[in-house]
Amino acid sequence: MVVTDEYENQGDLRGQMVTDQLMRRGIHNPAILNAFREIPRHLFVSNHQPEDAYSDQPLPIKCGQTISQPYIVALMLSYLDIPRGAHILEIGSGSGYATALMSKMCSHICAIEVYHELIDDSLRVLSTLQISNFEMHHASAWEQLNGGIVYDRIILWASPPRIPEHLFEYLKEGGILVAPEGKSEQYVWICTKKDGKMIKQRKDPVRFVPLVQGSIQEIDRKVGGKHE
Repeated sequence: MVVTDEYENQGDLRGQMVTDQLMRRGIHNPAILNAFREIPRHLFVSNHQPEDAYSDQPLPIKCGQTISQPYIVALMLSYLDIPRGAHILEIGSGSGYATALMSKMCSHICAIEVYHELIDDSLRVLSTLQISNFEMHHASAWEQLNGGIVYDRIILWASPPRIPEHLFEYLKEGGILVAPEGKSEQYVWICTKKDGKMIKQRKDPVRFVPLVQGSIQEIDRKVGGKHE
């Protein structure tokens, strides 16, 4: 990782975030805490002041999306229960912050995002941090992904009305999928694949942006139309 004066100067803010927002709320997984201490969140929200970047709240980013509250990100990662050598499918990578966090906890990440602008911004920051154990794809969760590939873990950072059933096909036996689900009422769900079937457990009420619906071509046309 590239170490800069700016990076070092935010160390106290990262440490305070971990202590006050994560540990005091029951997040004690060392891998999660270390990732939050190491990854500079302010780089992923450069349009906000550093103090706001480490505050206990979600923040708006481009394309009408958000970077989630640090505690919620940590909670979702704790539910994901990432093994060290895991291969992860990340849906809705957004700013790339969670991608960076998970890069410290797993072997490889396949991240997908529907907005080109968010991909461009996140790739710049991930490159600056010299994070390389990921691949980024411009794709939609509503379409079939690369055939034949299965993952140890799958996580969604936006809420569909219902979790797309075909995503379970990409989960290995014994794997875990964590996702928010719902419209006006959203809850986090932990879905575990056992004997080819999905065992689902409802957890906390949450508030995520909706998972953008449609094929990537349809989404691109809508985005393009907004700029005409």
